[in-house]
Amino acid sequence: MAHIAFAVAAGLQAVSSIKQGQAQSAALKIQAKSAELKGRSQALQYMQQSLEALERHRRFQGTITATAGANNIDPFTGSPLTVDQRNAFEMGKEYNFGVENADMAIAGGLAESQSLQAAAKQVKLQSYISAASSIAMGVYGFNQLSPGAAAGAGSAGAAGANSTWSMGYSPMEAQIYGL
Repeated sequence: MAHIAFAVAAGLQAVSSIKQGQAQSAALKIQAKSAELKGRSQALQYMQQSLEALERHRRFQGTITATAGANNIDPFTGSPLTVDQRNAFEMGKEYNFGVENADMAIAGGLAESQSLQAAAKQVKLQSYISAASSIAMGVYGFNQLSPGAAAGAGSAGAAGANSTWSMGYSPMEAQIYGL
């Protein structure tokens, strides 16, 4: 009776191991999706900052043009033009910086997502390996505790059957293959 309880416990442990691995894998997949979305969200923020830089330049350009025109100065030559060009140069650097940050945010989010997805696969694989190990230990324990193993230990037939079983062959396979 103990050998049956041992086998049932091993089976339950194997199922529990698989279920636990599936749950951990699912949690890691959710984290992976979250990391990807976080990267995209950060990219949108950086792109928004870049667009704000363009808007600031447009407003500043309008201010320069209006001020120069109000003072009877040609806004498209001389000092007003120089100030506008310098502003455009600085705005271009700020805009490019924002675009590069957006690209890096997307890449960082994807890299973290892929890492978490790989971890999810590894956790699931490890749970199956653990389940297989539990089943193997259950089979071994079942054979060690089964009534035939203890009662017939002195006879050559029972010893031969147990030795083939422990080598991975069942007693029926041993008879078929002549082991």
